[in-house]
Amino acid sequence: MPAYPLTDVRRDQICSALSRLAGRPVRVTSEQHVGHDWAPVTRLGLDRAIPEIGATVVAKTRRVEGEGHGGPAFLRREAAALRTAAPSGVTARTIHVDDAAGVMLQTDLGEWPTLQDVLLGEDPVAAARGMVEMAAAVGRLHASTIHRRAEHQKHLAAFSADVETGQVYAFGRERWDEIEQACAELGLPSAKRAREEVTRLLARSTRPGPSAALTHRDLNPTNVLLTDAGARLVDFEGSGFGHLGIDACFLYYPFPHHSSPWGLLPDGVVGSADAAYRAALADGGAHQVLDLYDQVLADGAAIVLIGRISRLRLVSRPDQAPQDSWRRRGQTVQQIRTFLQLAERADGLGAFSDWLSALQDAMIARWPDAFDPPAPLFPAFAAEGTLSR
Repeated sequence: MPAYPLTDVRRDQICSALSRLAGRPVRVTSEQHVGHDWAPVTRLGLDRAIPEIGATVVAKTRRVEGEGHGGPAFLRREAAALRTAAPSGVTARTIHVDDAAGVMLQTDLGEWPTLQDVLLGEDPVAAARGMVEMAAAVGRLHASTIHRRAEHQKHLAAFSADVETGQVYAFGRERWDEIEQACAELGLPSAKRAREEVTRLLARSTRPGPSAALTHRDLNPTNVLLTDAGARLVDFEGSGFGHLGIDACFLYYPFPHHSSPWGLLPDGVVGSADAAYRAALADGGAHQVLDLYDQVLADGAAIVLIGRISRLRLVSRPDQAPQDSWRRRGQTVQQIRTFLQLAERADGLGAFSDWLSALQDAMIARWPDAFDPPAPLFPAFAAEGTLSR
């Protein structure tokens, strides 16, 4: 039983909205819960096809505010993002939004395997192709929205209500203050040495200029559908208009928000995905990003890594289950190492890199499970062994 099934009231509201669109009564004939148990998403079969919509739609409903990840701002962000992203062709389209009722209807992209399905499968070719298709879709999303900040803001402003609560990677220097405090409490290398450089980085991230686009910010593999027409991106509840390097670095880390299971990708797959992303930017005319690509990628990776490092207190807890301890510490060290490689190709991140190098050494010395056992590849690539961190 899903945690958020459709209620009778919301079902009636959906039928009323669809009937107005169709110009005649529309009934729901079938319901299929979509996604994990806590996802308030339902595929609805209709008794008639609606022009330009079809005979099925997907309904997203608002989670109960205060129950973990949820609240009005999340659904509003998704509605605004889908409206802005429509020209990209890599998302569903918004059909109807009832903010008061907490209901949004989207076009149905269909039943397709997710990127996670193929990463957890046994076909490395399919898994590699899935990563490349995801990267191309993200590139198309970014290239088609780079100059549309005002349009996206207009879609958000239409709600005349909170659209910011719970937004990720929207932090300022206060997050770095917390990291400095955590390092002091835990006896880890002082983060103060990187303060000035991080302050400049955060300023760049809020004024990214040609590197600003609609960003998904939660590109975990369950949010990517692999269709016959290429990858399609879903779940834009965490989205925002900002630094596109935040999304691009997910191709290298992968995946900052994903923990079940934790897996890495072969270097060749990462390289192919990066090439596909850059090709999509070029095809979409986003050459100004490509001219600054190494810096854009490193800055985005740094912002995402700051989000990871802000969990140092959690990482240090002695009462974690062994599997959680290994994953959390290992993911942190793996992201640091990946960032250090990306930062070598960029400017202005030397102090941050030096501090991170000292931090990873200290973590490995204090917590051996941050490095051993080594990071696994996703199951689809298991025949290639493991990657050294």
